[in-house]
Amino acid sequence: MKPVQSPPPHPRDIDPVSLRLFLAALEEGSLARAAARENIVPSAVSKRMSEMEDAFGVPLLERGVKGVQPTPAGNALATHVRMVLQSMDRMRREMAGFATGVRGSIRLAVSVAALSGELPAQIQSFRRAYPQIDISLEEGTTQEVFRAVLDGQADVAVGSDFGHDGLQVFPCGRCDLAAVVPGQHLLADRETLDYAQLLPFEQIELNRDNGISAVFQQAAQEAGVMRRISARVSSHETICMLVARGMGVAVVPMYLKARHANLDIRFIPLVGAWSSTSLCIAVLGLEALPPAARVLLTHLGVAGAA
Repeated sequence: MKPVQSPPPHPRDIDPVSLRLFLAALEEGSLARAAARENIVPSAVSKRMSEMEDAFGVPLLERGVKGVQPTPAGNALATHVRMVLQSMDRMRREMAGFATGVRGSIRLAVSVAALSGELPAQIQSFRRAYPQIDISLEEGTTQEVFRAVLDGQADVAVGSDFGHDGLQVFPCGRCDLAAVVPGQHLLADRETLDYAQLLPFEQIELNRDNGISAVFQQAAQEAGVMRRISARVSSHETICMLVARGMGVAVVPMYLKARHANLDIRFIPLVGAWSSTSLCIAVLGLEALPPAARVLLTHLGVAGAA
């Protein structure tokens, strides 16, 4: 019985090593010099060239005592080989970029409070440093941004430091808070206020779960006073408009002051235990993060993210 012979290689089975050896043979004009350049024995180069010729069904090299020369088919193949190898080099560089976080995309969920302070500037500096990483930023309440990470809808969340069970968290600063009152209010001439001084007055707050409301609900409970809520609205901008119309007082991030200089309201810094709220970065786990997201956390100062 004759031994079963393996079928000749198909062109699609030719690997990048053979293509690189073929190009080296053409550039060096010698199988021996190509082997030395690619750190492989000459017999292996000769075998691969023969397999390529069998696969394509045409001679690719003219072999002589002075070395090798391409046939017309070899010249045509060399053009394709250069294109293929260049494309593979680009592929490797791009994939290496994704692996190291130089390229990629990040889904970032951020609460309103977290947009105060340095975070927007940090995001902009990150974009300048890594222009090939796309950041998709979605704003939401503290509960919503943490839920987005738990549900796999975001890679990283930044919000007030509470209600993040099941997530790995890292501190990232504080959000300074202010009381906002009508321009003619009894408290309008105060330089600072303690939150307890707002409790006798009707308050306006967001109508969704948010970090600031939760903080001051706790503060009122500790003071033994029931908060009186006159309105629950969808945004801090609406809160400021309703305060200007005399519907109540509120607590908002201090950074909103610059946006509402045209309204007849006063932003008064809060003092005491409730003058600010802690912020944190939350992820499912550093090990599970995409490389680009780990680069962002390193940029934000999270130790060990890299």
